[in-house]
Amino acid sequence: MRRRSVPCRIVALLTACGLALLAGCLARPVAAQVPDSLSADTADTAWRTALPPLTVTATRVPAAPSQAPARIRVLDSTARAQTGATSVSELLEERAGLHVRQYGPGGLATVSLRGTGASQTAFLLDGHRIGNPQLGQLDLRLLPTMLLSSVEVMHGPASPLHGSDGIGGAVHLRSRRPTAPLQARASVQGGAFGSRSTNVLLGGEGTQTSVVAAAEYRYTDGDFPYTDEALFPPRTVRRQNADREHLSIYSSVRTRWANHNLRVAGWATRVERGLPGPSITAASDERQWDTQLRLWADDTIQQPWGTLSLGGLVQHGRLRYADPDQNLDQTGRTWRSSLEAEARVPLAGRWLVTGGITTARATARHPRLEQDAHEQQGAAFVSGRGTWGRLRLFPAVRLDIYHMPGADTYGSVNPRLGINWQPLSGVEGVRVKAHAGRAFRTPTLNDRYWQPGGRPDLRPERGWSVDAGALWNGPHGRVEASVFANWRRDQIVWRPSSNGSWRPANVQRVRARGWELSAERQWRLPGAVQLDAGLTYTYTDARNRSAPDADTYNAPLRYVPRDQMKPHLTVSWGPAALDLNARYTGRRYVTSDGSRSLDPYVLLDAQVRLSHRLGGVQGTASAQLENALDTDYTVVNNHPMPPRHLTLRLTASF
Repeated sequence: MRRRSVPCRIVALLTACGLALLAGCLARPVAAQVPDSLSADTADTAWRTALPPLTVTATRVPAAPSQAPARIRVLDSTARAQTGATSVSELLEERAGLHVRQYGPGGLATVSLRGTGASQTAFLLDGHRIGNPQLGQLDLRLLPTMLLSSVEVMHGPASPLHGSDGIGGAVHLRSRRPTAPLQARASVQGGAFGSRSTNVLLGGEGTQTSVVAAAEYRYTDGDFPYTDEALFPPRTVRRQNADREHLSIYSSVRTRWANHNLRVAGWATRVERGLPGPSITAASDERQWDTQLRLWADDTIQQPWGTLSLGGLVQHGRLRYADPDQNLDQTGRTWRSSLEAEARVPLAGRWLVTGGITTARATARHPRLEQDAHEQQGAAFVSGRGTWGRLRLFPAVRLDIYHMPGADTYGSVNPRLGINWQPLSGVEGVRVKAHAGRAFRTPTLNDRYWQPGGRPDLRPERGWSVDAGALWNGPHGRVEASVFANWRRDQIVWRPSSNGSWRPANVQRVRARGWELSAERQWRLPGAVQLDAGLTYTYTDARNRSAPDADTYNAPLRYVPRDQMKPHLTVSWGPAALDLNARYTGRRYVTSDGSRSLDPYVLLDAQVRLSHRLGGVQGTASAQLENALDTDYTVVNNHPMPPRHLTLRLTASF
């Protein structure tokens, strides 16, 4: 595919904007009040400092992100409104300090966090692990943001708190809960390439019981134009077999009585999509159907000695793949169930200790899997938060035991120690963080039982990770910088065998290191004008350290960009707002020896929002111009991305 070189002036402009933002964060702010003329929608998109969000992803106890030992990024309704993101993949791509690997606009979307792969980040839904036990990864494009209140991203080892997969970190999805006695919201959207969607949300909160229900439907033809370099001469064609249809339904009931706080929730999705394949191949008729059902419940019980929490999740997935050209039609099914009990107890006036046990079972059925493809897991964990003046310690350790047919039962002990220190007396907003721990990932059911090639004797991947950073959090802005390094061994790689089939093996060693920077700043100007700006930058150097005599030794890992920069700016004036979201993604290597790479690219999305209240109805209209620079780019080789296009959205809230 033809690629345009990155405009040097645009990269320089992004860098200059980032430096200006950092200088502005450290400068003394001009005091101002939020004007009364700001609409409710505009106020919702303002950067909130009065009530900082609480997270348990990094500590297992409620804590503000600034008081946690690890870097935490919380993306709430403000980020969702400012980006116009409709899926978790879009939200993380716009605002999080990680890389989203996309196989085209409708294909698989996974994350790379601190140089790790798609299956090395733990995914949680309201505290429950929801990864696919057969594939070991989660398609973030199938997760709509309208069903979520926030998305938390934790950087660093998550296995001591949440178990397998947390080598690079954890992504925690928080589902919607009602926030008013009665609320309703409806939205319709339409755009280029046959894109259209609608969603509805209803909810209410009473004295003891609250209920929320939501549904979303999305469809697109996906037939955007692109330049096909495989043709001679190259010419512009339209993407074929790229249509998608997506339906999601969610409901939650929460009730309180005596000392119990019980919540039951369910989430069902069904997605049908065409698989157009690489652009260098002939158009195919391959299709895929993804159906998922998740049911979970939690009960928090207040006791004289502390808090007892009980919870469980049942997850069922069905994946059907059909290729008429190969006369192939296969369906795979997975099941995952888990139970957890956790106690939280204050001790000796300094400590808040959390401990518990969890058990889980995962099963998969597929024509290419052995009949008895399942695993059982049990774990015991303890973590704490100790306070000595301005110093907080966060020790944690977790023991996981796995059993699966045809392999020995094995255990993994993963410790962690984190600190959060306030170096200046009386200056609450300055913090120093440090974090070190061990993490692991168990082989997937495909790794163990796929036929031919699966190996039940595979060892789990293991790694160590360390990081340190500093945070400045002021009344109108914040800056956080951190450095990190991680080492991984026994990483599983599928390689061709002597009989022509592919087999997995524990062969790869990886070293990754880098640094991360994020900044946010708010200005309130005369004339009811408000500016909200932010910047995220990541530098990642991830290299293969497996075989010193091989050509691939010390080569950069495939599809891990070394540099990423994500600046954004929102200008609000009364009921109107302008959102600008830019992204620079550096070079990605496509070969294991680092001999070929994809060019860097710059993207810019622009959105205009207008709000108006009429009685008890709040209406919002928005127009979003995606890829405003009309950049010709790919995230994964030979999977083209759409050119410049427009999306319109209307929302009414009651």
